Amino acid sequence: MIVYILGDFFRILSCGTGYLLLVSLHSKETRVTSNPCHPDVNQKGDEKCMLSICIICGKKMKKPNTNVRTGVFHLILRTIRPRHWIKNSFILAPALFTLHLLEPSQWLSLMGGVLGFSLIASAVYAFNDICNRHEDALHPIKKIRPVASGQLAVWQASLLSIVSLSFGLILLLWLGHNPTIIAITYAILMIAYSIYLRHVLILDVIIIAVGFVIRVMLGAVIINEPLSHWLILCTFTIALFLGMIKRRQEITSETSLMAPAYDDLDNDNSATQTRPVLTKYPEVLIINGWINILAAMTILCYALYTVDPHTIEKHHTGALIYTLPFVLYGIFRYQQLALVGRAGEDPTKLLLKDPGMKVVVLLWVVTVGVILYLAQN
Repeated sequence: MIVYILGDFFRILSCGTGYLLLVSLHSKETRVTSNPCHPDVNQKGDEKCMLSICIICGKKMKKPNTNVRTGVFHLILRTIRPRHWIKNSFILAPALFTLHLLEPSQWLSLMGGVLGFSLIASAVYAFNDICNRHEDALHPIKKIRPVASGQLAVWQASLLSIVSLSFGLILLLWLGHNPTIIAITYAILMIAYSIYLRHVLILDVIIIAVGFVIRVMLGAVIINEPLSHWLILCTFTIALFLGMIKRRQEITSETSLMAPAYDDLDNDNSATQTRPVLTKYPEVLIINGWINILAAMTILCYALYTVDPHTIEKHHTGALIYTLPFVLYGIFRYQQLALVGRAGEDPTKLLLKDPGMKVVVLLWVVTVGVILYLAQN
């Protein structure tokens, strides 16, 4: 009876939430477009019809981005960022190394954990957009985010965050109290990050890395397996590696690519306005050294994990050392791609777009699975 009542309650909640978002966003579907050269002058029509020459002062203007969709559904998707849910695949790492990933009885729990945590992460994304909307509005790329651009009101993003958090916690409560506690810890840490910790030098990257360790811990709790210290170290170092490259690229982009949105227009944006902590980082040459150290630490931690006597005893094989070339290629390939242009600012996009990275990750997963399966049989 309780299950049916809860089911009806959340169906009503989800329908009501969708209705509120639909009504509040409907007026944003058809809007008056402002002249980018003279914001105080509005003109009828869509951005697609924007003249390339300002009719007021005759200056040439770059055409605004017309690929950004503003429908209700797309505004919600852009806020909760489902593309970034791939980060939560770290939850499956313990299941891969213990072969629980091959047990159909564990699939439902693992998928429930990944989906529940993904919804909580989406709630954090929405909260982060609310906290940083003023800074994002000055950023050349982040300014098109729904909250920063004003397409999604603060109260609407808040409602979306609360609903996403609620459904995520319900899914994890179904798995047990321990997964829920771990997820709540993650949410509190990320809220603290959005409010204050993101402004603290180096600690901002460390907090992100800790978030990935929490994902791995959640995966181990779901399958009720002890978590290897080596796996924690590998996760922490590779997350620091990715995070430091992201910061490095943000610094170089903020200082050299803060170009005006349109030609011949003054633009006072700076790294101080969009991300104050970036001005506290040392010169790029020093950050490059940090990145190289983290790359070496990641490779070393993984290599030591594969030859550790406890690992060999637990998995009944020392053949995991033969998966090291995939890790080497993946680290070096990512570093090569990420340090070109702005690619490193979005690790998820880079990993999903580059065929080489997708192939090496797939080969690594398959090879690890085959080695462990053969050792157990």
